[in-house]
Formats: sequence, structure tokens, C-alpha cells
Amino acid sequence: MACIVGMTTNPDRRKKERKEEYPNLYDWRIMGTYGTKSEAQREENRIARRHGCDSGRGGAGPERATWHVYKFKY
Repeated sequence: MACIVGMTTNPDRRKKERKEEYPNLYDWRIMGTYGTKSEAQREENRIARRHGCDSGRGGAGPERATWHVYKFKY
């Protein structure tokens, strides 16, 4: 089982984009919601390490926003 952890301010759009990249995507989950990009990035890193998932540095977006950390398998 391979998995990815990421973060976004728009989970519906991001899930659609990820589904195009990973057609076998399943078990999409929002792991938490955070008020800053920094908080979300720390949690993304923690979850990725804990579950052995791939992750990357958070993408473009404002520091203060509603950030969602997601995880999926493929």
C-alpha cells in the first residue's frame, strides 16, 4: 500500500486533481483542519512519518487560511 499526505485550502479541487494523477486513489481522508499553513505543514510531516507516506512541501497559498491535511492510498 502506497500513500500520500498533503495539504490544501480546497479539498474538493485537490481530490479531483489527485484522482487525475493517481487513478487508483482510494481511502481519501481529511486528517485535520488548521488555521495556518505552518501548523498544517507540521501536521502533514508528522502524519507522513507516522504512516510511512510520501509528502512534499506545502504548495502556494496564504499563511493564514483554512488549511486541510489529507491522506490517501493508491
